[in-house]
Amino acid sequence: MLINLLTESMLGHWDVSTSVSQCEYQFGRKLVYVQHPKSEPHGPYVTKAQETIVSVWNDIENAIHFAEQHSRQLLPDFWAAHDASGKPGVRFDVYSIHYDLDDQWPTYTIGRSHDFDFEYVSFAEDDLWKESPVTKALPEPPDNFWISLRHLGANHFEIATSQVNPCDHLILKDGKD
Repeated sequence: MLINLLTESMLGHWDVSTSVSQCEYQFGRKLVYVQHPKSEPHGPYVTKAQETIVSVWNDIENAIHFAEQHSRQLLPDFWAAHDASGKPGVRFDVYSIHYDLDDQWPTYTIGRSHDFDFEYVSFAEDDLWKESPVTKALPEPPDNFWISLRHLGANHFEIATSQVNPCDHLILKDGKD
């Protein structure tokens, strides 16, 4: 997929504060946000974001893997059930990429993958011929669970923030608790 902020039509543009405005772009199902000072044109900031967006985009799969590994600390029961099921697949996905004025690194917002089916087929231990499949539900991540990762370079990430639920906000620095 060609990711070019300079030629793609802007999906939206609005003020996020009294001093910051934000441009929104969409590529497939993912959003890209580029902030700029409200008093300045967005062009130079979009041009600056374009310098890294292709490498950031190409690293999405690695970012998801990094986030899933980190989420094992935050959601041990979730992962115990998923590991026991043996079901393959990616449980999380990138929703958006952000170029914020107050952060020198682009960040990914990663949450539940809507492409992953949280059901799997199992068989009873005594069903040796596997004639009677049983559909079981796997736990889903908590509502509003997300991880924000900074992209520091190719396959090099840092946890920016994680949220397990709206009342429990955990901030991690340098990827350590």
